Amino acid sequence: MLDRVEIEHAHHGGNDNGKLPVTFNQFHEYGIHRHSIAPGIREAEALGFLVVTVNGRAGNAEHRTPNLFRLTYRDAEGLPGDGTHEWRRITTTEEAEQIADAARKDKAAKKTKSQCRKMPVTGADNRHRNGKSPVPETITTGMAKTITTSISRVDTTTQTPREARPLGSAVASGAASDNRRDRVEARIASKLGADGYDVLQSLSDSDLQNFIEMEQRGQLDSTALAEMRLKSLRGRKEAAA
Repeated sequence: MLDRVEIEHAHHGGNDNGKLPVTFNQFHEYGIHRHSIAPGIREAEALGFLVVTVNGRAGNAEHRTPNLFRLTYRDAEGLPGDGTHEWRRITTTEEAEQIADAARKDKAAKKTKSQCRKMPVTGADNRHRNGKSPVPETITTGMAKTITTSISRVDTTTQTPREARPLGSAVASGAASDNRRDRVEARIASKLGADGYDVLQSLSDSDLQNFIEMEQRGQLDSTALAEMRLKSLRGRKEAAA
């Protein structure tokens, strides 16, 4: 999710943060399952990595508009510093997981409630209805369940997610040069933002190696980045103690 917004940011030359348009179809074309897009946006926003500055509008092509996004760890016009960094308010992995779970479930609960329809009135009070005539089943009412997978926990029973693509230039898959430690660290730092190298330097050797291996496997998602920042924060606190 964040990777696709990062790509849009790069398409704008590193400018227009806060006015970055990414459509539903663009997220889907990037490899995110359709049922995971809305929960993924909610999760990234709740964790403090992303802000939806303008809510898009569905409809016919001439009336349809995309969401506009701001990456909180990048600088933006009219805001001080190198970003607002809302993610820093989360101090533990457990707290991050609870916030992410709540964000993913939030819309699902509202949608389930709104799907409940009143049963038709039957009997003498309604001459135009027959007690044997049920409400016609629609796509919405006929759904057995709502699938709400997230950017970090895709339901493998409904899809096989495409491996996340690193940021930057085109990927030369399998090329040894792309897995050189310095290049892998550069990719991770780019995903982290302006303070990326500071975060990496404050990690323990074992933690850093673990995240490098995750990036090499294409598994360094937003949840892993959040965990990396938390470990970095703890490392800095221990070093200052």
